[in-house]
Amino acid sequence: MIKIKEISEEEKITLENMKKNHPGYMPRMRAHAVLLSESGFELQELSEIFGVCRQTTATWLKAWSKGGVSALLDKPRSGRPRKVTAEDHQAST
Repeated sequence: MIKIKEISEEEKITLENMKKNHPGYMPRMRAHAVLLSESGFELQELSEIFGVCRQTTATWLKAWSKGGVSALLDKPRSGRPRKVTAEDHQAST
C-alpha cells in the first residue's frame, strides 16, 4: 500500500501554497492528495475524495515519493496551443 509517511515542514508549506495558489487544477489536486495521505487518509479514501480511480491516486503518491513537488506538475504536451487564454475564459463567465 502506498502512503506518504512524513513530510518536512518546508515541504508542507510548499504543498499548501501549491494547493491554494497554483493556476492548474490538477497540480492543486495532487498536492492536496499528498497532504491528506500524510495526515492518514488511505488510498481508497483519497480516490473517492478526488473522484479518480485508485491507480491514479497511487500514481500521484508514487510521483511525489520519487520526485517531490516538481513531479506533481503537469508535463508539457504536444499539440496546438490554446487559442483562448484563462483571462478570456474568466471574462466570459
